[in-house]
Amino acid sequence: MDVGTLLFRLLNVYSPSGQESRLEPLMREFSRELAYDEFERDTVGNYVFKKGSGDRVIMLAGHVDTIPGELNVSRSEDSVSGRGAVDAKGPFAAMLKAGSDVEVKNSTLVVMGLVDEEGAGTGALSLLERRPRIDHIIIGEPTGVTGVAISYRGSLTVMISAKGRGGHSSAPYMGDSALDKLLDALYDVRTIFNGRRYEEETSAITVLKAGDWPSKLPEYAEAIVNIRFPPSAQLSNIVSKLESITSLHECTLSVLDSTEPYSSSVSSPVPRALVRGLIMNGQRPKIVKKTGSSDMNVLFKLTRDIAAYGPGNSLLAHTNYEKVSLKDLELAVRVIRSAVSELDRGHLG
Repeated sequence: MDVGTLLFRLLNVYSPSGQESRLEPLMREFSRELAYDEFERDTVGNYVFKKGSGDRVIMLAGHVDTIPGELNVSRSEDSVSGRGAVDAKGPFAAMLKAGSDVEVKNSTLVVMGLVDEEGAGTGALSLLERRPRIDHIIIGEPTGVTGVAISYRGSLTVMISAKGRGGHSSAPYMGDSALDKLLDALYDVRTIFNGRRYEEETSAITVLKAGDWPSKLPEYAEAIVNIRFPPSAQLSNIVSKLESITSLHECTLSVLDSTEPYSSSVSSPVPRALVRGLIMNGQRPKIVKKTGSSDMNVLFKLTRDIAAYGPGNSLLAHTNYEKVSLKDLELAVRVIRSAVSELDRGHLG
């Protein structure tokens, strides 16, 4: 089975976070068709494919959930389109195919389809609880097929809320609008966290709720804000700034979720193996630092020898235009296969 067909079949099963179980019959088919030695679905729903029995453990970790929003699935001569084609069923398909093709002699190869990456990260966090021994990890994320990602920014998601007495919209100067307080706070947040590069702290308002009648000043308002920050920033300092802003504008701050940033060394075996795999396939590798976050921000706690790689343009992720080229998929399979072979031989340790 070619990797394009593999991805097309994956995309035809809509699996937003929380509905990954819909993939189970297909995953069991893949385990047989791709001749993996073992297959299981673990206690939190992660899909686990294994081959080999060596002492060294190499993990290829992709995620099989997507954001909500089903898209039409199609395949042309050049590309495959559908929800998750980029983020991140495309990279996972390349890993699953590469793992099937490669022969490991000194290692155990584990290909994992993690759940809930787009949500609370349940799949990756469950591995931290169990602490399995893993020597090398390649994370399946869209890096533009020639990029090797060694760093991801951290993420902080907060809710900012406000209350007010309300009032009539005909005399707003006599009322007390919760929304006005919230908007003033959000203005300060966007002014302070206004970066435009990886090295800077950025902010995005992702949810805004207020009001229930056209002529009534809102008595309650809330917003969800996501802050992204580089490894050089301190989470505690960011929270402190947000607390000062919300207090100044009579708002309340609630931390909903936080993820640490992480940077690995380009000289570690996994980044080196991926770089060599690209060079061996006639490509010019790029070391990249990602502005978002991924399961790499969690799984680095199992091993520092970790990097992300995969086909797909990350600018298309979470859009209605997700597609990945068949040429890039096939290249990714060859690169991952080459990297696993090198790691199995231990030449880069």
